[in-house]
Amino acid sequence: MLTEKEKMQRAKVYMLKLSAGINPIDDSNMNEDIVLKNERLSKCFAYVAEVLDGIINGKPVSKKGKKPFSITAEQLTNINIKSDNIPISEFTSEINSVVDDNMKKLQPKIINDWLVQKGYLSNSEDETGHLHRELTEKSSEIGITSKQGMGTFGEYTIILYSEQAQKFILDNLLEIIDENNNAKENDDVQGN
Repeated sequence: MLTEKEKMQRAKVYMLKLSAGINPIDDSNMNEDIVLKNERLSKCFAYVAEVLDGIINGKPVSKKGKKPFSITAEQLTNINIKSDNIPISEFTSEINSVVDDNMKKLQPKIINDWLVQKGYLSNSEDETGHLHRELTEKSSEIGITSKQGMGTFGEYTIILYSEQAQKFILDNLLEIIDENNNAKENDDVQGN
């Protein structure tokens, strides 16, 4: 008779095989047209295997069930770079469109904070205490520009990212993510 841990380990192996398109009973490849080889089901199987692995190894499972944002080199090549100047929120949507659904989304703030750290943007505070991003002398080096817009609360500045700036961000995205994750780990260690 199998223990609970052994049952979970077997279930994890089955889920991993299913996520890879392999029949867990006889290890044969499943046909492309079989329902179990559907991409969404494959991602689900991989997620269940990850949750089981966390339970087996005593790792806490995220309350929201989402993994931290990460991206592969292959996924980076699938990102659609726009020829128009676009806001960072539109560009992060493009990035998020190529990663797994069971992952936290990349937030524009992470990219902007990194650009501030590297001197391509700066932070300023208005008279009400709200934080705003502003261009620096280095902004134009990578193709970051701005224009004025009009909203409910009056005029505001929209920062735009050219094709060149989008490529620059993609070229540095793994560093951006790594630095963000390291900063979060340091905050967690310090108890913040």
